[in-house]
Amino acid sequence: AGALRRWLLNHEALPSSPLVAMIPVSVRDPASKGAMGNRVSAMLAALPTQLAGAVERLHAVHETTRIAKSQQAAIPQGLVDEISDFAPPALVARATRVVFATGVLHRLPPFNVVISNVPGPNVPVYLGGNRLLAQYPVSVLTDGQGLNITLVGYLGQLHFGLVACRELVPDIDALAGYLVDELTELHKSIGAADADE
Repeated sequence: AGALRRWLLNHEALPSSPLVAMIPVSVRDPASKGAMGNRVSAMLAALPTQLAGAVERLHAVHETTRIAKSQQAAIPQGLVDEISDFAPPALVARATRVVFATGVLHRLPPFNVVISNVPGPNVPVYLGGNRLLAQYPVSVLTDGQGLNITLVGYLGQLHFGLVACRELVPDIDALAGYLVDELTELHKSIGAADADE
């Protein structure tokens, strides 16, 4: 939120209301742990880009994602998969083409940015005897969206992958730098708040 806030301020485009993030979430139940394939749904959560303070943003994000997760939990496990399993693939493909052809996402975008967090291994990973040092994800943009931020955890670190539409975010390198700056600022702010208590 802080990095996006700074980027929007620098482009004189900061809205007074928060951005909305679409966050993919796993809906895999504990019984299917270790099974092949993905069971993924999504939740929408306010991203408090309108707030200036790093700690204030952190508390706001915690609350909005808590609410979004509780709403997501109200959807029965497997419902998304059962619906998609029921629909014939040809029908799903046709519906998808209609959505993109009509430009619905351009007229009524339900969210501003995709943010995904993929838990990675907390043990070293090797390939051909070489240890993996970092894992930077590359995700996708859908029609009508301009930015995807994906995080992968590995050995206690977060590795960020940013993908953007070059017309909408031509300076994605600046946004990546703001992520580092804002995480550093958040770390300092939390340390100072802990010291005061």
